[in-house]
Amino acid sequence: MSLPLRSLVVVSAAAAVLPFAVPAAFAASPQAVFEQVAGQVRELEVLDAAGQVLAARSAVTIGGAQVVTQCDLVDGAAGLRLRAATSPLVARVAHADVRRNLCLLDVPGLSGRAADLAPALPAAGARVIAVGNMLGLGVGVSDGVVAAIREIGGERLIQHTAPVAPGSEGGGLFDEGGRLVGVIRYRKLAGQNVNFAAPAAWIAEIAERAAAQSELRDWRRQAVALEGEARWAELAALAARRSERAADEPEAWFWLAVASEAQSAWPAAERAYRQALLRAPGDVTVGLGLARARINQERFDEALAGARELLASQSEDARVWAMIGWIEIRRGQAPAAAEALAEAMRLAPGNTGAQYLAATLAVNLRDWPTAVRLFRQLTRAEPANALLAIQLAEAQYGAQDYERALATANQLLALSPEHADGLLWKGAALSALGRRQEAIEALRAALARAPASPVLAWLVLGHTYYALRLFPEAIAAYREAEKFASHREAAQDSLGIALKDGGQFDAARQMFEAAKAKRPEDPFVWRQIGFVNAIQGRSQQAIVALEQSLKLDPKQATVWHALLESYHAAGRPEDVRRVHARLLELDRVHAEQAYRDYLLPYEAAR
Repeated sequence: MSLPLRSLVVVSAAAAVLPFAVPAAFAASPQAVFEQVAGQVRELEVLDAAGQVLAARSAVTIGGAQVVTQCDLVDGAAGLRLRAATSPLVARVAHADVRRNLCLLDVPGLSGRAADLAPALPAAGARVIAVGNMLGLGVGVSDGVVAAIREIGGERLIQHTAPVAPGSEGGGLFDEGGRLVGVIRYRKLAGQNVNFAAPAAWIAEIAERAAAQSELRDWRRQAVALEGEARWAELAALAARRSERAADEPEAWFWLAVASEAQSAWPAAERAYRQALLRAPGDVTVGLGLARARINQERFDEALAGARELLASQSEDARVWAMIGWIEIRRGQAPAAAEALAEAMRLAPGNTGAQYLAATLAVNLRDWPTAVRLFRQLTRAEPANALLAIQLAEAQYGAQDYERALATANQLLALSPEHADGLLWKGAALSALGRRQEAIEALRAALARAPASPVLAWLVLGHTYYALRLFPEAIAAYREAEKFASHREAAQDSLGIALKDGGQFDAARQMFEAAKAKRPEDPFVWRQIGFVNAIQGRSQQAIVALEQSLKLDPKQATVWHALLESYHAAGRPEDVRRVHARLLELDRVHAEQAYRDYLLPYEAAR
């Protein structure tokens, strides 16, 4: 099966060839092979309409002023060129074997030795050398062995262990004799050594096969264009028509699934992914798409079962482990999620998807040091990614590293001065650092610009006003936060405390009584009811509530102190002595103060 660009995780390894075979006993080293073939591997630049370089890839010279590369690298490109010693050489697509994802490019003015094609597929265990424009830094080399010849989608591909990197896709794989055995097709995200190449013998068949694929090529070009313009309804219609006319073609079903997924039409996406998987069994990209569709319908057990089926043949594919980690997060199984994501990152240390999920899991678990470490790695890889910067600031704030949280927020605001979430986390950090007037300004500015979490902004603003003892302003902010269901309980608890400390005792007591009906096992609610009643001089009611709070959580020193005060107010000296003994066990400072205030008068009266 040959899927479009988004279905293949592309890699690098391009190679040129020696003009002659070397006997096995005198096989050349990777360095020697590289020296002989590097000039035959070219740096291919994909250009936009303005002539700017969009991507740096690889191509292999095959003679007749032609090179071979991957089709999905050049689909929809406004321009193509090869780097050359003097001036770049313009390239254009001459023939496209869409099904095998191989294209021949005409390059007028191209000179140099053509690759010597190997006559047959290499055997498992044979040494191979990959040469390509790795990471767009220029042509480089790596070596490995043939792991197996795998049948995928009805075609036989070369699986090899020569490490490759982005930018080398479309390059070549060579044997020790310097002959081209394959064109690097893509690298599965399953660790650094699970890579594939299309057999070199396919190159001779490109032109003939391309002539019979003009309709498919035109259809794919339309699909790529519609995807690029995010015209999802039209793409779905185009793919549906193709699936009716070519029902056995997995790509049509794949594009239909992609278009449905982009429109969040998850049942339709699931049906299309299932049809694509029937026609391309074991395809990881399609299998992961099917899992996503099930996850978004909250059918987590089915999604997990499907992902685990993929492991039967793809146990070293980091994408599968990352998907399992995501599913386990959604299932609320943190240990299983952590284990799967750790395996994904072990197999592919550069898998940012797994790192992001692991960081998200760390946030859920309030494991702030781990969250900070992972989000810092991610922001270093993508310094302009605003979402990652926001999440790093949140993790730093959670870790109580407020100075760094402020620095991260300011870095984001330097790039985007009006960014609402940058202002939110700046305000939160400033508030925690005691710079509360500045915090209020930042938080008000964030709310004026619609942050992703306005409820969080209102809560932090309420806390800031409360710290300044501006109770009316705090109450107003908490009432705004109370409107959001996701944080209603936290907002109401904070609102109740602000009402109590702002002198609105009856309103506060009513709020906490309502909370008690919903959360009768929460010591916080009973504590606050006790405090309000004590303030209002309702000693007996305060004693009942405070005793219940301590029954639920006996380690609350402040509540023991309040209970002692209530017993004193109720004229119960023996209970005052009993509670003082307990308070002495928990908090000597509070106990000594309570002794001076409440026990000494009894002692003096004796």
